[in-house]
Amino acid sequence: NAYKNMFIAYRRKERGESVPFTAEENQSCMVNQSPGSPDLSILSFHGAFHGRTLGALATTHSKAIHKLDVPSFDWPIAYFPVYKYPLEDNAKENAAEDKKSLAHVEELIEAYKKKGKPVAGIVIEPIQSEGGDNEASPEFFQELQRIAKRNGAALLIDEVQTGGGPSGKMWCHEHFNLDGPPDIVTFSKKMQLGGYFHNFDMQPRQSYRV
Repeated sequence: NAYKNMFIAYRRKERGESVPFTAEENQSCMVNQSPGSPDLSILSFHGAFHGRTLGALATTHSKAIHKLDVPSFDWPIAYFPVYKYPLEDNAKENAAEDKKSLAHVEELIEAYKKKGKPVAGIVIEPIQSEGGDNEASPEFFQELQRIAKRNGAALLIDEVQTGGGPSGKMWCHEHFNLDGPPDIVTFSKKMQLGGYFHNFDMQPRQSYRV
């Protein structure tokens, strides 16, 4: 459902606030066609795990067994930084990894815009857990949020594995000193239920949509 919030918010910005749906949109969505069912995308990262339901599986890239035989979407998948340790001895190399990944994100956003599949949102884990305990720097997440904002895409931080305190803060992304809160944060597992919270921009203006 969080993905639906991102798509709805993206189209509302394109259409204009308080602009009603057209008859063509109402009719075309019922047969899974544009413009009612727009060809939008969500950018994710290699090694990520965001779930196994059909939409979430399109952004999961940790194990082939999760994805085999299941149709999926043509959505962009970006390179995730691969750090060398110890961090203090490899600062230059790891900063280069950040730049490599962020450049790939920007390239993919532009490429998918040209393909007619604009990126409505970016989804990322604060720490890739299922994918192998992979981390990125606060500076990486800060710039990723800025890239999302520049391109009109929402930023969803998936705290299913990391939320609830194991990082030393309630939410792992609190360590990143972001310019502002993420657009959407998801949580589950140790929280004893699954859900998400979001900012006002991500809230559909009509009821019965999510």
